[in-house]
Amino acid sequence: MNTVMTIRPNLPFTEAGTHVAPRQAGVAAYREAIAPVFDLNMDAGQDETDLWVKSYHVGPLLLGRAHMAGSHFRYRRDGGKIAATALDLILVQIVMAGSDVRYTGRFGLTTGTFDVCLLDLARPFRSETADCTNFTLAIPRGLLGISESRIDDLHGLTLRGQTPAAALMAAHVDHVWQLAGHMTADDAPAIARGTIDLLTALAAPHVDTETRVSSVAEAVIIRLKRHIDQNLGVPDLGPDHLCRHFGLSRARLYRLFAPFGGVADYIRRRRLHRAMTILSDPKAADRPLGALAVDLGFGDGAAFSRAFKTQFDMTPSEARELGRDTVWQRGEDETASPLPLWLRMLDAA
Repeated sequence: MNTVMTIRPNLPFTEAGTHVAPRQAGVAAYREAIAPVFDLNMDAGQDETDLWVKSYHVGPLLLGRAHMAGSHFRYRRDGGKIAATALDLILVQIVMAGSDVRYTGRFGLTTGTFDVCLLDLARPFRSETADCTNFTLAIPRGLLGISESRIDDLHGLTLRGQTPAAALMAAHVDHVWQLAGHMTADDAPAIARGTIDLLTALAAPHVDTETRVSSVAEAVIIRLKRHIDQNLGVPDLGPDHLCRHFGLSRARLYRLFAPFGGVADYIRRRRLHRAMTILSDPKAADRPLGALAVDLGFGDGAAFSRAFKTQFDMTPSEARELGRDTVWQRGEDETASPLPLWLRMLDAA
């Protein structure tokens, strides 16, 4: 595909669209770049289509700017896309010009300039626009430090552009974008952390503030999560194991994981997420489901299948079939968009 990737002296940068390739090729490259997040349909025969996306990898988040004009664009993230990509990310989109109509339920919401819109990529969404320029932040869910139950309140939440909170967020992200080309890799984590903290603070009136994770506990939680991801196949991975390994009391461990739905539920979700990643890889097509269940710490194949079906609304076998055409698989094509890889790296952090 006609995607341009430049490893600048500072941050990784990629761009794709009609500004770097002829219309048909540019649209195809744009469609591929956003494929992990959205399916795109657009009106055919529009010779004036102007469609592009540019992105920086800023430490623990992705920052992108996109422009859509000259056609009617319809974006969709349905259950199949959610299951095939299994992204555990929060998407923040800030409208900088134009507008779109967004659907997280039956009724659409029209956005305008400086509106800040939040989406949970584990839930369905669709939108449509004919002319819009926006910023997008892709943020690992856990970095927001907001409980799973309150994340539901954020899906579809829109901070209106005329409010001080939205105007401040839009101005901040615009300024970060202007500086991104001059940042170093050492700058990026602190700037990303400040951006995420600002977003969390501005969204605070819309969530239960008692469930937000304190900065003091954040380092411990990061260590716990890393250990969990490295030991998903350990059968006795659970509260007793973690308390012994980290020298924590059970009460302390439960408090740390309360914002994430509890420690047992967190481990179960990470195991299922890993299973989806493996099932989406055609290289693992011959791996028996029973062996995969055991390798990921499930008691038996039946328990694994039930949990998987509950989480993703499809069986492991159906997920494997989807994985044969998953958007992650791009082979060794060096011209393919790096955005799927970047999103996967974020999701595994």
